[in-house]
Amino acid sequence: MGLNLTLAVLLVAAIGAGYFYINMQKAQIAQLEVELQTAVNNQEVLESAIANQNNQLQEQLESQRLNQAKIAELSEANDEARQESAALRNTFARHDMNSLAIARPESIQRIINAGTVRVNKQFVELTNPRQFDAVSVPE
Repeated sequence: MGLNLTLAVLLVAAIGAGYFYINMQKAQIAQLEVELQTAVNNQEVLESAIANQNNQLQEQLESQRLNQAKIAELSEANDEARQESAALRNTFARHDMNSLAIARPESIQRIINAGTVRVNKQFVELTNPRQFDAVSVPE
């Protein structure tokens, strides 16, 4: 009977240990499931952030492309203005404006007034704050 009692105690102890082990494993599985869900949520947040950053990068690249096109356009306009300025300097260098102004003041006044109107129109175009609103850049 002592042997039976010992075996019964060992059996109850083994069953208790098994029950305790199974509950511990279930708790560990539940904890791992919570960690897995947290990792999945974090991955979704990171994917969203990456997509957002990619969109911002694409917008910045497009903006940079438009800026470079506008810079190229302004550079061409600057080159044209320099050429025109050089042509005007050459023209004025060839003519004696004092003698022309004395000989034909109406003609000089008409030419200067027409040039002033043209320069004023160009100045208005260059200082127009809306000039960059509708930029169409060839691809």
